[in-house]
Amino acid sequence: MAAKNRSLDGGTTLIESLVVLAIIGLTAAIGFPKLQQALAAVSRRETVSAVAAELRQARAYALRADRPTQFVIARDGRAYQGPGSREARTAWGVELRPVTGRAIGFFGDGSSTGGALWVSARGRSTLIRVAPATGAILVGGR
Repeated sequence: MAAKNRSLDGGTTLIESLVVLAIIGLTAAIGFPKLQQALAAVSRRETVSAVAAELRQARAYALRADRPTQFVIARDGRAYQGPGSREARTAWGVELRPVTGRAIGFFGDGSSTGGALWVSARGRSTLIRVAPATGAILVGGR
């Protein structure tokens, strides 16, 4: 019987492996910034919801207790606190920038000092406003 001729084609060469790694690298380089941008958008939206909820809770607290309360933004723009709650930190990369002062007051009749703040992440921002006469919290707009 003749000896079988074995081929060396059973595996991959170093060049083929490097080409596959290069393709994976290019795909990651293209997709990673988009993923970061999407995660930043989600973090910003979650922070907008949490801040708006905390502002509504501060207004409700003032109405219930029939006394003034405050919602305060930390100096570094990375935390906030309402009455009767712990300080809450924003998600990584999300910043709160007050348009007016760092505190928004609410009164026992439902009115407020008014104010506005921007919630920003990776160049995108959402405005949250508090109406002075009614204390209503308005999200979005200009």
